[in-house]
Amino acid sequence: MIPLVIMDLDGTMIGASGQVASEVWAAVDRVREQGVKLAICTGRPGLGVAQRVAKRLGPHNPHVFQSGAHVAFPDGVTLSASSLREATAQQLVRHARDHGLVLEVYTPNHVYVERKTQMVDAHMRMIGVQALVRDLSEVVASEPVVRAQWVVPPEQESLAMAAGHDGATVSRATSPALRGTLFISLTRAGTSKGSAVRELAAHLKVPLSHTMAVGDTAGDVPMLEQVGFPVVMGNAESALRARFATVVGDVEAHGVAEALDLALALRPA
Repeated sequence: MIPLVIMDLDGTMIGASGQVASEVWAAVDRVREQGVKLAICTGRPGLGVAQRVAKRLGPHNPHVFQSGAHVAFPDGVTLSASSLREATAQQLVRHARDHGLVLEVYTPNHVYVERKTQMVDAHMRMIGVQALVRDLSEVVASEPVVRAQWVVPPEQESLAMAAGHDGATVSRATSPALRGTLFISLTRAGTSKGSAVRELAAHLKVPLSHTMAVGDTAGDVPMLEQVGFPVVMGNAESALRARFATVVGDVEAHGVAEALDLALALRPA
């Protein structure tokens, strides 16, 4: 069997319902009973829904949050965190103000916005977190910002990206639970789901070559590239399905449960 399986949340474990399906939890129980270690690797913060899922998957091991910028245990204890440079984050805040764009700023324990909007409220409901309204320039100057995120309709992607992102790694994601919304995450340059997966596997003392990762968007590619057993969901972008050999069912058909059962059947070389 594969000793470690790392899974994305949105579009992988979580579909349009916004929750993990009972069929997926049944597969989780099957593989955990056989000794497989499970972890999430998500763009979400280690709060709300993501924290609850992490506690059930692996209460005693770390998980990857904030697109790789925060590796932490489900009880909130941090293994590592990487912060954006202040100058980079301040540039994003100015651009958001100049163009009326929604920017979310994340520290290890909080989410900040400068104003509540319908899109912000919908996103916070989806992830089960309460955003705090603050002056983002003051937050950036006084707290470690592990991630900033544009939350925009797809037609505003170019405008958001026009901010310039020197010193940052950019990843793009969507969620079937919040259609018509694009999430563009920014972490410190060199920080990604890939860098965090390397750290996670090393902490758990499992070779990356013996590790499975399951994802569905371009933001998951750095994670998928690191492991010996990359698996792509059936709802993934066509480029990912063409690039990676193992494709399971889509999120609404509980494809991640198929991947978990595959982890029991496979044998690392």
